[in-house]
Amino acid sequence: MRLSMLAIASILAAGTTSLFADSFTPYSNVGNPITTSSPVTYTGANGVGINAYFYSVSAADTDTISVFDATTGTFLSPQGVFNNQSPSTPGSEVTFTSSTLKNGDTLYFDLFNTSFPSDVFSSSTAISTDGENHAYITAFDGTIGSFGTIVGTYVGMEDLPKGSSDWDYNDDTFVFNNASPKGNLAPTPEPSTFALLGTGLLGVAGAVRRKFAR
Repeated sequence: MRLSMLAIASILAAGTTSLFADSFTPYSNVGNPITTSSPVTYTGANGVGINAYFYSVSAADTDTISVFDATTGTFLSPQGVFNNQSPSTPGSEVTFTSSTLKNGDTLYFDLFNTSFPSDVFSSSTAISTDGENHAYITAFDGTIGSFGTIVGTYVGMEDLPKGSSDWDYNDDTFVFNNASPKGNLAPTPEPSTFALLGTGLLGVAGAVRRKFAR
C-alpha cells in the first residue's frame, strides 16, 4: 500500500508544530547592541493607555520601567513600576496611560537601575545616557505563566551601561498591548528551523523508499 501525499503532509504538519511554538523570536545577535532606536506606535483609543505584563527577569540589580510619550514629551503614568526584585510575578499587570495620550503617538521604554542612579537606559538612543538602545522589541503571541494567552509586543531590556552590558536583552522583559513596533517587526522562522524542516522531509522520504523497495 502506498503512502499518499496527504499522509506525508499530515506527518509533516504534526512534526513541525513544535518548531513554530515559540511565542516570540529571542534576540539573536547577543553581545552586540542594537544600533538604532526602537519606537512603538500607540494603537489604542485616545486616553486609554497600554496594558503591560511582566514576563521575566534575569537581572541582579533593582530596576523599574517607565513609558515615555515622545509625541507629547511626557511620561505615561505610573512611572518607575515593575520593580524586578519585589518580586514581580509573570503576568503581573500595570496600565500606563495619560489624558494626553493619542492614537498614533510614538512611545519609548525607559529602564532605571538603582545601581546607576544618574543613568537612563531607553529604547531610544537619544534618551539613553550611554547613547545605546537598551530594548529589543518584537511581536508576541503566547502565554505568560498562568495568566493565559496574550497577543502584543515583547520588550526585552538591558539594565547595564555600555562597557558592562552583555547585550542579550533579557534582563527585564515585558509584553505590552496597544503598542505596535514601528516597521511591523513580526517573528519569522530562523534558518535553523528551515534546516530542521528539510531534514525531516528527507527522513520521511527515505523511510518511504526503504519500506516499498522491499
